[in-house]
Amino acid sequence: MAADGGDVAAGAADPAAAFPCGPIEARVSRWRLIAALQVAEALAAAISSSKWLSDIIVDGGGGRTSLFEMLRFGVAVALVVHFVLRSLGAYDFAGLLHIWRSSLKGAAAWLLATAPLLSWSMMFDSHAGLWQSSSVDWLTGAACIMLVRLGAGYAGGALLGARRISHNVAIVGAGSDARSCAQLLDRDPGGANVAGFIGMDGAGRTDPDVARNAEVIAAVQKLIQSHRVRDVIVATSAADRGQLPDLVRGLLCLPVRVLLWPASIGVDPEWMASSAFKVGGMPLLLASAPPLDGWHWVLKDVQDRILAFLLVIVCSPVLAAIALGIRLSSPGPVLFHQEREGYNGNKFVMLKFRTMHVTASATDQLVLTTKDDARVFPFGALLRKTSLDELPQLFNVLRGDMWLVGPRPHSPLATAAGQRYSAAAKRYMARFKVKPGMTGWAQVNGWRGATDTVEQIEQRVVHDLYYIEHWSVWLDCQILLQTAIKGFVHQNAY
Repeated sequence: MAADGGDVAAGAADPAAAFPCGPIEARVSRWRLIAALQVAEALAAAISSSKWLSDIIVDGGGGRTSLFEMLRFGVAVALVVHFVLRSLGAYDFAGLLHIWRSSLKGAAAWLLATAPLLSWSMMFDSHAGLWQSSSVDWLTGAACIMLVRLGAGYAGGALLGARRISHNVAIVGAGSDARSCAQLLDRDPGGANVAGFIGMDGAGRTDPDVARNAEVIAAVQKLIQSHRVRDVIVATSAADRGQLPDLVRGLLCLPVRVLLWPASIGVDPEWMASSAFKVGGMPLLLASAPPLDGWHWVLKDVQDRILAFLLVIVCSPVLAAIALGIRLSSPGPVLFHQEREGYNGNKFVMLKFRTMHVTASATDQLVLTTKDDARVFPFGALLRKTSLDELPQLFNVLRGDMWLVGPRPHSPLATAAGQRYSAAAKRYMARFKVKPGMTGWAQVNGWRGATDTVEQIEQRVVHDLYYIEHWSVWLDCQILLQTAIKGFVHQNAY
């Protein structure tokens, strides 16, 4: 591994010098290779089963089957095969590199999933040759799945050998345990690459524990943003064990998988032998995982962007009318731009229709809007009362800054009872595990508007975390429906 990473350390003079590390930019992520495998397997299963269905019907004397029936049947069989493969744990990257074992597992999944279809073909056994042709189709499908997995396994091995596929890992710690962890990662068949060490030295600080934890978490956030870190392994020394609970509590708010090195928590590795997470044979304790990952993230992202695109088309006359109304009501720009915090704490510019006079809104100081605020012009007050000023955020969704449904984005300067949100609500930072939304579970449950008390922001956080932990397409539909029915006009919207 290349020696590069001194700029990512927190709390140590040069933890990169203690043990060299440096990110290798992967051209292909492990998840994308697995996703490509899943798509190829689905196509192979769908095509093989569709041909098999056609052979059964034609050879059985039932005439030709329609293309729609073949497509529907192929998709159904592909889904069954996919779920059988998932239940067998066939989509683990390290397992995929055991090429023949993985290929046989794929063939077994096909044979198991399609065994009822073979039995069904036996009902037509009075027709000569049908049983034989069905057996050939059955085995041909298994061979196709095997070929797909063989190709994916060899491709993964070649990419891994050329260091063209990996996932970046950050190690919290710079002592002997951290070095041992990095050495195991370097030999790990999964292609892990150490992006950097984050040290724990807090010498010279007035409040060392608080300062250490804050700087460590900030350094990990920086690595997530700059190097797309997927895993954080806490491998601190025994001397830092006292501050470990608060440190881990802070790391749990980040959109990564957090793993604990056994020695760091004073646990004998033999006690964790059954752990599903291992690095070079060393079992690790899973402390946290991203709530939406892989296909769930893709589904959520694509779903919201498509809906936002459709809403822009449907609402275009309303958007144009509001823009004209603002131009006629108050001189100045139509849109208002404000910096907000989004996924992983990244800053982005959120769009809203301008509802205040320019001289009042053009200030760097955050002044929350109050009821009957003199800065708001009459047409702007109508937009705020009906929440129509939020419609330009559809373009934030299309741009990828936001989702339609998610925790509402706040200003970095926002306060509740004089305290910054992150200080007022303990788990506030956990909202950054996902993208912010135009509407959310907190808003449809009445927690919106001003935050004069700590309870108001705490309740928002409670509802936001419920949404994050229980996300589903159905929950999104429920929130969007409630927003459409009662979410535009609210007593706290002003």
